[in-house]
Amino acid sequence: MSQVSLPRDSTGAAVAILKASTTLDANTKNGLSPQRVRGVIYAEARRIGFSEWLGEQIIPADISPNVPLLGRLGPLARKLHGYTGGQGPGQLYAAAYNAVRSQLKPELDQFLAHVGTGHCNAGQHRLPLTLKGYPWDVINPVTADFFIAGYLALRVKDAKKPGRPLDDQWQIGIGLYFGAFQSISSAQNAISPQDKGASVLMYLPIKAWLQSSSDMRHRNTAAYIEEVFRNRI
Repeated sequence: MSQVSLPRDSTGAAVAILKASTTLDANTKNGLSPQRVRGVIYAEARRIGFSEWLGEQIIPADISPNVPLLGRLGPLARKLHGYTGGQGPGQLYAAAYNAVRSQLKPELDQFLAHVGTGHCNAGQHRLPLTLKGYPWDVINPVTADFFIAGYLALRVKDAKKPGRPLDDQWQIGIGLYFGAFQSISSAQNAISPQDKGASVLMYLPIKAWLQSSSDMRHRNTAAYIEEVFRNRI
């Protein structure tokens, strides 16, 4: 991974590090920007239900066993918190968190070192930020930026197909981040049933199918993709 001059803010730093990654393809890196990461956060915030939002605010992700009496409620707190679905500003699940940690480990390590906290007593060397695990790392506003950007990049990479243009790869990848694999597959199968959607390279016919669907989930997928994608560089 090449050395880059990194921005001071966590969103900019995450994007800059990922743009220098050798793990990601050129289309993914070219389309990644802080604006797109923020677009994900805005789009997710618009869709979170009040009960889910309230649950994430008032139910602790865990209770330390060292807390007198309440410490016994730790397993229950984790179980209730799990019912609120994806966590943090990117509404990420454990599978997304684990994918970033395993597939983008060098990039994550570089990010943690860059946004580290405090200084060594013997000098002015910044201490790397330490991960705490899921869901804390996708809730913390600093580390969440990398996990959102990283998972978005991985899903866009998954949307790569020979002959598929950059913008189409990105729009389909955004849909995959949203968890709309089934909606996109249904659209592709309907458009090209003879090869189960394998020949569908462009997003435009997929978008048209999603928008004309009687299923609100399909229409919401198209709206989500548009909201995030229009946040260009």
